[in-house]
Amino acid sequence: MSLKLEQIKNKFHIEQMSTYDAMEESQMDVLQEIDSILIFDDPKMIVIKNATFLSAKNTSRYEIDPFVQRKDVDLLIVFCVPTEKIDQRKKAVKLLSQDAHMMACVRLDQKSQPGYIREQMKEENLTMDADAFKYFVSHVGMDSLKIRSEIIKLSIYNEHVSLEDVKALMVNEPIDDVFKMTDALFDKNGLLLLAYYRNFRQQNMETVAIVALLASQIRFLFQISFLMDKRMGKEEIAKELKAHPYRVQLSMQKASRFTPERLLGYLSMLANLDQNMKKGKIDPDEGFENFALALEEERES
Repeated sequence: MSLKLEQIKNKFHIEQMSTYDAMEESQMDVLQEIDSILIFDDPKMIVIKNATFLSAKNTSRYEIDPFVQRKDVDLLIVFCVPTEKIDQRKKAVKLLSQDAHMMACVRLDQKSQPGYIREQMKEENLTMDADAFKYFVSHVGMDSLKIRSEIIKLSIYNEHVSLEDVKALMVNEPIDDVFKMTDALFDKNGLLLLAYYRNFRQQNMETVAIVALLASQIRFLFQISFLMDKRMGKEEIAKELKAHPYRVQLSMQKASRFTPERLLGYLSMLANLDQNMKKGKIDPDEGFENFALALEEERES
């Protein structure tokens, strides 16, 4: 959605943008800003996030009718709806969508990612050697904003890049470090776990994000372990989880070492750490360090 908003801003040369969250902010504030726009004002865009009033289940406090009544105003309004489709059964939704342009914001997966990369390369007039493209696809991840950022960086360097250029310039997904960090957790090697943690912190990654990254890898291993028990192969698992085969192959080797119960136990430990940090019960850095040192003491005992 962030990428689509940037594209809209660039397309209509928008300098001013107001953003409202339908879950947190008053609809009256949005309507007052819409009504206060003057004909001679500079082009402006109003973004309404979590616009669930356009879906089948409205979890916000907003109503759709006031927007329908203002659908002819000379103003660009973008509704961000976190759902697979809007509810066209509602008459008001149909009326609003008649003059609207709907854009799907689909998360990239293994199948769509290479095509998206080629589109972005074409837009930036960038070409790569075949081995460079293969490396880029397998290491850049599925974040569309990050992919675009990396392609822009490569295009500034040169119109055509080699494998060596890509390896030198792109920032890899932290998959390898996460694997090593996960191994340190499994081995209860608290000192090594702490070393990888500090490396991530030097990259300005927040502690909560590091814990989430570690938990996501363990959750991924649990999913792989479950699918392996169903006799599914690498390609089938990659398709089922919409993950890159390279990541699946590495994870299958690790998942075979653990029972699902043990993996869930690690997830529970990380969940408790995450909750204590978010509730302010512990300082994030101090909390993670104590967590790592407790593992080290357990290993030595």
